[in-house]
Amino acid sequence: MKTMLKKMLFFMLMLPLGVLAQNTLKGKVVNSSNGQPLASVTVSVKGTATATQTDDSGSFVLKNIKNGATLNFAFIGFKAESLVYSGQKEVTVQLTEENKAIEEVVVQVGYGAVKKKDATGAVDVVTAKDFNRGFNSNVEGLLNGRVAGVVITQGGRPGDGAAIRIRGGASLNASNDPLIVLDGVPIINGLNTINPNDIESFSILKDASATAIYGNQGSNGVILITTKKGARGDVKVNMSTTFTVNTLAKKVNTTSAADFRAFMVNPANISAYGIDPTRVARMGNANTDWQDQIFSNSVTVDNNMSIRGAMFKSVPTSFSFGNSNIPGILNTSSFNRTTSALRMTPSFFKDHLKVAVNANYSLIKERFADEGAISDAINFDPTQPVYSANSPFGGYNEWMNGTSPILLATDNPVAKLNQRSNYGWTNRYFGNIQLDYKFHFLPELKATVVAGLDRSNFNYDNKLSNQSINGYLVGGNPLNNNGSYGFGWSRSSRKVLDVYLNYAKVFGDISVDVTAGHSYQETGNRLFNSGNVADPNNTITSLNTRLNPTSKLESYFGRANLGYKEKYLLTLNVRNDMTNNFSKANRSAFFPGMAAAWVASKEDFLAGNKTLTNLKVRFGWGVTGQQDMPTNFSYIPQYSTASNGSFYTFGNTIISPVSPQFYSETIKWEETTTTNVGVDYELFGKVRGTVDVYKKHTKDLLAYVAYPDGANLSNYGPRNFGDLEIKGVELSLNTDLIKSKDLNWNVNFNANYQDRKITATAIDGTGAAGFTTGGIAGGVGNTIQIHSTGYAPNSFWVYEQVYGTNGKPLEGVYVDRNGDGNIDTKDMYQYKKPYADFTFGLLSNLSYKHWDFSMSWRASLGNYMYDNIGSSKGYLANSTSQITPLNNINPSFFETGFVSEGNNRYFSDYYVKNASFIKLDNISLAYNFPDALGKATNLKFNFGVQNALVLTKYKGIDPEIFSGIDNTIYPRARMFVLGCNVNF
Repeated sequence: MKTMLKKMLFFMLMLPLGVLAQNTLKGKVVNSSNGQPLASVTVSVKGTATATQTDDSGSFVLKNIKNGATLNFAFIGFKAESLVYSGQKEVTVQLTEENKAIEEVVVQVGYGAVKKKDATGAVDVVTAKDFNRGFNSNVEGLLNGRVAGVVITQGGRPGDGAAIRIRGGASLNASNDPLIVLDGVPIINGLNTINPNDIESFSILKDASATAIYGNQGSNGVILITTKKGARGDVKVNMSTTFTVNTLAKKVNTTSAADFRAFMVNPANISAYGIDPTRVARMGNANTDWQDQIFSNSVTVDNNMSIRGAMFKSVPTSFSFGNSNIPGILNTSSFNRTTSALRMTPSFFKDHLKVAVNANYSLIKERFADEGAISDAINFDPTQPVYSANSPFGGYNEWMNGTSPILLATDNPVAKLNQRSNYGWTNRYFGNIQLDYKFHFLPELKATVVAGLDRSNFNYDNKLSNQSINGYLVGGNPLNNNGSYGFGWSRSSRKVLDVYLNYAKVFGDISVDVTAGHSYQETGNRLFNSGNVADPNNTITSLNTRLNPTSKLESYFGRANLGYKEKYLLTLNVRNDMTNNFSKANRSAFFPGMAAAWVASKEDFLAGNKTLTNLKVRFGWGVTGQQDMPTNFSYIPQYSTASNGSFYTFGNTIISPVSPQFYSETIKWEETTTTNVGVDYELFGKVRGTVDVYKKHTKDLLAYVAYPDGANLSNYGPRNFGDLEIKGVELSLNTDLIKSKDLNWNVNFNANYQDRKITATAIDGTGAAGFTTGGIAGGVGNTIQIHSTGYAPNSFWVYEQVYGTNGKPLEGVYVDRNGDGNIDTKDMYQYKKPYADFTFGLLSNLSYKHWDFSMSWRASLGNYMYDNIGSSKGYLANSTSQITPLNNINPSFFETGFVSEGNNRYFSDYYVKNASFIKLDNISLAYNFPDALGKATNLKFNFGVQNALVLTKYKGIDPEIFSGIDNTIYPRARMFVLGCNVNF
């Protein structure tokens, strides 16, 4: 008996130690259907705050686990699994996919989020698995071609941003840029300072039923960007390095030195074209490809590091650091970006109070090349050398008459680049603090406060060498070469404060989700420009600083999401905006929106259908506004002071004259009404897609246009110009063509058709053809596009070219379209447009065991380009009859035979070319090495090519130019990418 009591006492003493014994568990989570590892699976210990996420290899580590603890495994699109811990050292957990994957995706909407299955508007979500592969220097590159109706046109220069258009944009001269909201804060300074590696997902709101809650900012769609956050659990580290060799994909077609020389010395050509023999005598003996002289290969180095997990006393934290050094392919251009981001999401009072802190800093150092060198390289005589021993211009060969420079001649493009130092530095701080409080006495009610700031400081320094031939032009005295030097800065900021309440509760079959709140924004900027300090007549005064009025926007908004049995869904949005950009009479505007959806697949007649596994029909309607225009605050009387040299003297008093500026009290909101009908479907549980048909009608278009003489204090200014209508159809499709243990193939396809037309203008009934726009090189003040009723915006405004029996255009011969016997502007007509009728995107991801292969394609059909290089340089007189003794002959001359500069040649529809294209944007191959550096690690190498292939009939350097006018753009590089990524 005594022995038994001792044993029981020993057991009771040891029992707490056994209960409190804590251990470490390593594991891996895989897809049960194919054995592939699953990343970002949440692994949590039931009843505790202990949690972590799996890395790219599917691995995880949990420490300090008690025996008997229950582990939960959760991942969107997969059935949740549980595991009881009983001292295991390693485990492998298999998760089974659910057909409801697409329904469980969370969609960010204005001031909240909903599940995809409950969304009623035209909303698309793009997550990391759908991003474009390879090296993307800017955030827009992740998204290009991935969403139907979203067209992104990338720039070519290093660090250049992109033009984004959602469903074509709704305006003419007012902003057509979508509203971009980063972690809840609308940003103003663009995306080129943001590290693409920090992005987790995009939500694109396309129709007014979804964007109306943003009121005046939602006319052109909304892009909500969510960055990567920390998570509870062990710290995870990700490091990546990418090397990119940048090459010139295509050169502008020019005449070689040999062909140029052969043409010029041919006596028949000298006689036939009246070429001045003294000009021919000035040809050199060199064979210079000037484009080879200004373009060169470069190597980009991109390094990134991120640390995510529970840090600072178990606070979910994410810290990232990145640096991109991008030398441009145009010599002397470069872009260097350093970014850092800290995100913390602590919670208090048993998760009733959640705090999110997002802090970002970026530093950009740029050198801007003088891109006029590209035009000079196309034009400069290829028989001339780059350097000259007797040159007074730093050794560069420039055109001279004896000892005098020919100041208006074509410049040596190499000198133009090397003799200018133009630098810029940008410091940007942006972020926010968000507080979410779930009331203890009513947990269905949540209050949210978001305070955000986006501040950017830009400084520049621009110097032209006093050895440059262009120094004669800027120094004030043609005989005194001073060069030039100027500096300046700009300061811009946006402050945001949003406060709103949300109530969400399910009452039996009825679900209610209501949001109401207040938003306040201030946007301001200041500018300073020193002018040319090298000019002795320049004086820096307070007039060099411009303080623009602060733009203020105050809004009240509300939204209600109602559902019945998850089959019938209704969304109501409303926003009231007040802006100081307009006079008091037009300051306030009301923007409503609504959407309804019917989930037909939940009806009895479709329930359990194995063919049509999901079907939802949507209808949306809404009104949004626009206030962003080239000249704000036009209702405030403004005056400008005369510049130096324009003063008057009365006796001993110096009078500085002032002149009134543009003034109008009648300008009001531009309003866009959108109607959208859509269908979301899923076939056989694996083929998912959407079809949307939409119509946008904008009235009271804001445009910067001409005023009749005497109608205002300025000949040009903003006004409510007319109406614009956009109709379109969108299609998206996503499917897993193959899904097995070792081989998986996913394809994502989207398409968009769009028709844009101006339906009314302010000049209707006056007999005017419309308002011209689209400045071009050649002549003085020429434009090639027009806005007119019944036609697409920016239609080309041209003469109809007449062709000879040999198929070549006849110089100066055009169709007399009105039959009056004269060829004049009355015979001009609207012909084609720069915007595509159809756009397509295709992403293919193929994986086999540890290999990954990806391709992304885009296509554009029905877009046209004005060949401004051919029109401004493609005639013989440009080579033989200019101030420059000789310019190169543009090959367009050999196609047309055009000789003279006149005859309305700039406006011939011959130069409007079909620019439809198919592009292979990216092709990428990667190999994963799981556990390469130890347990729970992953090493991946990838190789790819970006801007890999372009198929087009257009002979210019690129068929994809945003303006539709090809005039010596900075070309996009073809990039060969080698990258390495490690997780541990």
